[in-house]
Amino acid sequence: MNNPHFISDEELHAYIDGALEADRAQLVRQALAQNPALAERVALFQADKAMFKTVYAPLAERALPPEWEARIRQKPQARWRRAYAIAAVFLLVAVSPLAWRAIAPTPNLDVVEAALEAREASNQGSIAIGDGGNAARYDPALRLAVASNVRIPDLSRMGYRLRGLNLYGKAAEILYRGPQDQLFTLYVRRSDGTARFDQFERRGLRVCIWQDDQISTVMAGNISAAAMQRLATLSYTGLTS
Repeated sequence: MNNPHFISDEELHAYIDGALEADRAQLVRQALAQNPALAERVALFQADKAMFKTVYAPLAERALPPEWEARIRQKPQARWRRAYAIAAVFLLVAVSPLAWRAIAPTPNLDVVEAALEAREASNQGSIAIGDGGNAARYDPALRLAVASNVRIPDLSRMGYRLRGLNLYGKAAEILYRGPQDQLFTLYVRRSDGTARFDQFERRGLRVCIWQDDQISTVMAGNISAAAMQRLATLSYTGLTS
């Protein structure tokens, strides 16, 4: 670490989780007291953590998938170690978004590629929506396309305005424009039932896949990882609330 006073997002998450070494934790506390922007960032991370716990904690009560149990049985000598490691996945998901990204399975490339191809096909929604458009009037069309009880999220808190809606056979793409007119898209379709969350770069874009047992959501935009984390939280909760 070149600058001992620089505080990374990883350290902020560790601080929130109580896993930061005492001297670094003290440095973070001092920085939070002196830097309102950093304090707001920690507050957002804490809100995200609480939301993740609400969304994913129920998964801890489910039985392990059969394919996971089969992997445990493949090597008897590592059976208990792997069993505990797999069980810990659910606890990590409920506790820390950063930890979940570290152990998440490989993203569903099919839904991610479908989302990016839809994004590249057209930047203009088949249903164009101008300023002052009532997003709620398009919720029934979204629900019909996705076959799920969802609604179009309001991202105006982060300066993103709804601009269009593309409807496909069993999916939909919601288009937004940001403060600098940057395009941000949500691609939504029915889930295969697997819970997933991951954030990565693909085709020069920041991409986030957020999937529960009902819907798959792929978010894409030319934005930072921190901005994506906030937009992903706002998008997912807006879709499902």
